[in-house]
Order: sequence, then structure tokens, then C-alpha cells
Amino acid sequence: MDKGYDSEEIHSLARDKLGSIAMIPLRHRKRKKIKGKYRRKMAWEFDEELYHNRNLVETMFSVLKRKYGEEIRAKKYWNQVKEVKFKLLVHNLDRYIRVIFIVQMRISTEPIFQ
Repeated sequence: MDKGYDSEEIHSLARDKLGSIAMIPLRHRKRKKIKGKYRRKMAWEFDEELYHNRNLVETMFSVLKRKYGEEIRAKKYWNQVKEVKFKLLVHNLDRYIRVIFIVQMRISTEPIFQ
């Protein structure tokens, strides 16, 4: 989540109800003291490197939506889950085949003797 979600209520929900830690960067306010138990914890526990992996995930979602469309055609929940997994499988197979093809092309164009 980005800084727009930085509130004690959201941090509390993530920790107490969901049993997870929300990686939300703290907003820098004019007040110097950080209010809230979980916001103070996040100030110490925030992992900048982990947070920046968010960009990779959002880029992947964007690629999948552009390539296979934003809509899901299935009506039932479990069929929707299967459809998303199938799109991911097809995408990964496509990437694998492209990499293998590029490697084969490079191998076949290299001179045998140098």
C-alpha cells in the first residue's frame, strides 16, 4: 500500500484481524511524534527493499491485463480462480518459449571456430 493508507486503523486491522504486517510507508507530518502503537512499530520495522518489490508486482498485473484483458468471464468464484491461474500459466509458458527460442537462435548463429 502507499502512503494514502497510512492510518492507525489500517495498521491495526492488518495486525489484529488479518494476522499480517502491512508494509505502508509512514506519511511525514508536521508533528514530529508518531501517534499510534502500530504506526510506531512500522517506523522501526519498515523494509524499504521489500516495499519496492511492489513495483514489480504492479508491473506484472499491468502486463497480464494488457495481454489477456481485464475481465474474467467465469461466474463462480472457484472458476474465476482457475481462470486467473490459467492466464498466469499461459503467460509463463509464453515467456519460457520465447527465452528458449532466443537462446536457440543465438546458439545457431555463433561461429563454430573462432
